[in-house]
Amino acid sequence: MEETRLMRKGQTVLGQLVAFEATARLGSFRAAADELHITTGAVAQQVRLMEQKLGVDLFERLPRGTRLWPEAQGFLSKVQLALDLVNDATRELTARRSGTRTLTLSTTGAFASRWLIPKLAHLSEAEPALAVMVDASNAARSLHGNDAVDMAIRWGTPPFPGCHVYPLFLGSIIPVCAPGVKRQYRWQTLNDLTEDAPLIADSHENWSKWFAARGVTSSSTVQRFSQTSLAIEAAERGLGIALAPEVLVTGALAGGGLVRALDEDEVMDTDAGFYLLTAREPDADSDLGKVVEWLLGNSERAAPG
Repeated sequence: MEETRLMRKGQTVLGQLVAFEATARLGSFRAAADELHITTGAVAQQVRLMEQKLGVDLFERLPRGTRLWPEAQGFLSKVQLALDLVNDATRELTARRSGTRTLTLSTTGAFASRWLIPKLAHLSEAEPALAVMVDASNAARSLHGNDAVDMAIRWGTPPFPGCHVYPLFLGSIIPVCAPGVKRQYRWQTLNDLTEDAPLIADSHENWSKWFAARGVTSSSTVQRFSQTSLAIEAAERGLGIALAPEVLVTGALAGGGLVRALDEDEVMDTDAGFYLLTAREPDADSDLGKVVEWLLGNSERAAPG
């Protein structure tokens, strides 16, 4: 009990918890230091002081980074919950003082531009006092610790450790191109794309994966882009055929800006999908709970059939 009082009185306890959480989540003192904008030595010292107070080693020090000891995993979960509560309280207080209620959503540029942004006006109509700030980047923002976001939408495959997970869109990837490009060729199957077909790829390298899964060798030239949104835009501009999650091109297909490049049964099956992630399950009547419910409702109505 006396030790608990001492830790509560210590002026640096919160800093030690933040340093511990960031190191555990990111796997090294250096990565934690970069996120917290302090030196690597400062992070290591904060963690060392916490270990001394607790009388327990929290990390295994490795040649390249750190690894949380299994017995400290439960401690990490509770620390993350506590820091999340502090962040929530801070945001609520700021919102009351400013008269606004803003939540931050981290997602990829492709999902933001192709699905989310066109629908945000409907969220504003449903919750006029609530705003969502979209942080669109391929770099995943954390749901825990310093500078955490309220929620994230990411393409991937579960599990997502330390997150409450909601599936949004689980589906296949389809080849698309501009109508004019389709009219120039007689493509029907994947085999038709193995020679002299203008292929467009993003960082996921799905063309090579699809050819390999079908046991097909391709000599076609591939134009590469770092982001899926750029690959889709290149297809719309007539540069060739892009592979994209169907949910990201549903609007363009409906509007005629894109068409399926191959027969409708030619799809690339994948276990991945877009998932909505939160640090923990939100209360249904909270601001976060309302946005989660809205996103889930819209994904059900918009899911490709």
